[in-house]
Amino acid sequence: MNHKGVLSSAFNMSLGFIPVIISILLCEFITQDTAIYIGTGIGIVSIFLLHHRKGTLIPNFILYISTSVLTLVTLTTFIPGDYVPAGALPLTLEVSVLIPILILYMHKKRFINHFLQQIGSCKKRLYAQGAESAVVSVRIALIFGILHFFIISIVIVCQNPLSRTSMLILYKILPPSIFIISILFNQIAIRYFNHLMSHTEYVPIVNIKGDVIGKSLAIEAINYKNTYINPVIRIAVSSHGMLFLCDRPMTAILDKGKTDIPLECYLRFGESLSNGVSRLISNVFPHTKESIKPQFNIIYHFENKVTNRLIYLFIVDIKDDSILCSPHFKNSKLWSFKQIEENLNKDFFSSCFEDEYEHLKDVICIREKYKES
Repeated sequence: MNHKGVLSSAFNMSLGFIPVIISILLCEFITQDTAIYIGTGIGIVSIFLLHHRKGTLIPNFILYISTSVLTLVTLTTFIPGDYVPAGALPLTLEVSVLIPILILYMHKKRFINHFLQQIGSCKKRLYAQGAESAVVSVRIALIFGILHFFIISIVIVCQNPLSRTSMLILYKILPPSIFIISILFNQIAIRYFNHLMSHTEYVPIVNIKGDVIGKSLAIEAINYKNTYINPVIRIAVSSHGMLFLCDRPMTAILDKGKTDIPLECYLRFGESLSNGVSRLISNVFPHTKESIKPQFNIIYHFENKVTNRLIYLFIVDIKDDSILCSPHFKNSKLWSFKQIEENLNKDFFSSCFEDEYEHLKDVICIREKYKES
């Protein structure tokens, strides 16, 4: 089963601007103080609901910033005097929010790396993804915000004093529009991303018992190396009491070019073990797949500096070795146990194969013994 990767709207961090947008819009109908209080309350409630909803937490860093800004502005309302001139709340909130997100964007690498360095669980991985999404949302908001202030500067130079229409557009309409457009552009970007990723494969993240505890993009299995355990199917091929081995592809994550058993692949997210085996066999032996029936042998955990895998080892015995003449296999041949043992522990075979060899030898020897009897 091939599951499509879809990025949730929860990664549209610009939705965190909603409390600010509400405050700006409300100040046109009610007092500025009341509008600020309502926006702050909505922000606090949104954070509470975000952290207490079911499922994995996807932190909205922009919501945290917006609510913090609104909270500070709320505190200033208790200070005597005009903390914000009449009619200036929209522009004041726009500037107050853009300044901290500009600081965040200027330190985006440190911000993202802070969470990437703490990836030790699925929860922390989502924090890193949330940080990356926040930077994308911040970039869009800053582009429109800078464009807004550039327009203000031009209009002020060309038109002094400003007309009522110009003041309405520059100071009333554009500030909330900046945040609304940011939300729309991010949502469009998410939809476009989902379209591009519609055929992207996911691999499950498992524990050493094989229980699925999360998922990641297949490419992340390479990028994150041994951070997570991913399930891998390996199928050894025997024929006439010998093992069929070939060179690993130079694009392999582990042990490039070393001699190994011929069939290996990641198990896909949502795919059963039997379906994964069938897919692997069908890709290599499309015309004889019905006659090839691999038997499950063992499951074991393999980890080094490059990868972290829960390996499901299968073995299949093939009588007609002519079907092994396939372009899928580079420098392939049948190896006797004596030939293999002469090259063990010489950095010739893959790490996994050296761990599996004794078991495979025992299984094949027992099978050949029963054939003779």
